[in-house]
Amino acid sequence: MSFTHSSYAVPWLLGLLAWLLLAASAAGAQALPLDEQGRVGFAEVVLADSLRAATLYAHAKTWLRRRGYELAEADSVAGRLVGAHAFGVYDRGYITKRLHGKVHYRLTVEVKDGRYRSQFTDFSFAYYREDRTAHALPTGQTKPLEDATAPGWQKLWETHRHDALLTVTSLADELKTAMLNVPKPKALPVSRAADW
Repeated sequence: MSFTHSSYAVPWLLGLLAWLLLAASAAGAQALPLDEQGRVGFAEVVLADSLRAATLYAHAKTWLRRRGYELAEADSVAGRLVGAHAFGVYDRGYITKRLHGKVHYRLTVEVKDGRYRSQFTDFSFAYYREDRTAHALPTGQTKPLEDATAPGWQKLWETHRHDALLTVTSLADELKTAMLNVPKPKALPVSRAADW
């Protein structure tokens, strides 16, 4: 029996195509940033040249309260705010999406004259389960966000991790807008007199 080059080419090309698809899907999943201890963490220092520390502190505190953060620390002298919050992640069904859990995290904002630093840390996923009346309730089980494996629901876990990346990026941008908000000067009343 004689084999030609074309009989080897088809399986080889299919294997190469499968490998390229796997590599592309792995590259498409963006990795979460890790700190020195291997925990998920986002940090950013933002320059705010014209703003004093007291103004930045007030902006941060207002934003944290407006967004519903539970403040654990508010030290105006040290210029430090620490808040805790969570956002929902969902299992997308055929018709509706249902709450699968919440990602809890801590946000620390430190301010100095002309700059501030934000740090999103301590991420953990809390499982939720529907009760008999279809209300989602926490189960008490948690999973650290840096854990990349989830046997049996790996694709959904990767979606949750990606959603966390998008949510934190959006929150950091929203915080930046609030922090750098320079109040417009109040306009003086217009005088109708000829001598202005």
